Amino acid sequence: MNAAIIPVIPAVELKRILYATDFSEASAAALPVVAALARRYGARVFAAHVWTPAEYPMVAPQVVSVLDRKQERETQSALEKVLKTPLLQGTDVEMIVRSGEPAKELEQVVRRQNISLVVAGTHGRTGFQHRVLGSVAEELVRGLSCPVLTVGPRIAKRFETPSGIESILFPTDFSQESLAVFPYLAALAHEYRSRITVLHVLPPETASNPDAPALAEPLRRQMEKALAHQISPRCQAKYAIASGEAAEAILAQARRANADLIGLGVRCATDIARHFRETVAYRILAEAECPVLTHHAVRRW
Repeated sequence: MNAAIIPVIPAVELKRILYATDFSEASAAALPVVAALARRYGARVFAAHVWTPAEYPMVAPQVVSVLDRKQERETQSALEKVLKTPLLQGTDVEMIVRSGEPAKELEQVVRRQNISLVVAGTHGRTGFQHRVLGSVAEELVRGLSCPVLTVGPRIAKRFETPSGIESILFPTDFSQESLAVFPYLAALAHEYRSRITVLHVLPPETASNPDAPALAEPLRRQMEKALAHQISPRCQAKYAIASGEAAEAILAQARRANADLIGLGVRCATDIARHFRETVAYRILAEAECPVLTHHAVRRW
């Protein structure tokens, strides 16, 4: 008799969530997602803002110090207003105000506070295409040591009052980078009893091949064999093959599945520091209508 295969569900607990805000509309759009996750997991929320000291080349040092203290007080006041929202009532919240380079300061917070997840909004910048991300969010996605959940400028209205995670989309090319996020997706799917779609996108030229569906079937079975043991029996899993330009195919599948979450494994900052805006991940983070969870593989030398 063959032994039963027992799924290995990764143990991922979101007990310490960092909400990074710059007080923009994009950051405000991420707050309901933070609150919903905190309630679900009984998490402590660290609400953080990092302000960058202004340069005053013609001002005496003592005056600069006064101006910096004023900036810090104003930042604390603004953050206190954010924390008074009814969304966070009953949630354990700690306020963090720091100055310096945002990505570096937030990484220090992540390590010192043992943060499980960072949540941030992304937004457009004047002079760039509509899909351009905020530069800080870009650095967080590429550089932080923990997963990052981003809420982009095209987020659907339904996420103003999130009710759960019913549908998860996981696009993968089965590289080490793309698989880095899957344990977190599997854990969330188990917690929420989600439907999870594993998607692989073939090159655009395969779309015109009449034999493509038959040729793709062995790949679909390979996908199932590789990942099924990590997916909870509480979840409904689907393994899909699509053809086309990767970002367009992924965004289209997310719309068809009414996805509540897209999970992306991304390359770390040292791999792709100057080319992130050219990647599939960049476009998805900027154009997705649902939150996007990203994580990168730990580089081992």
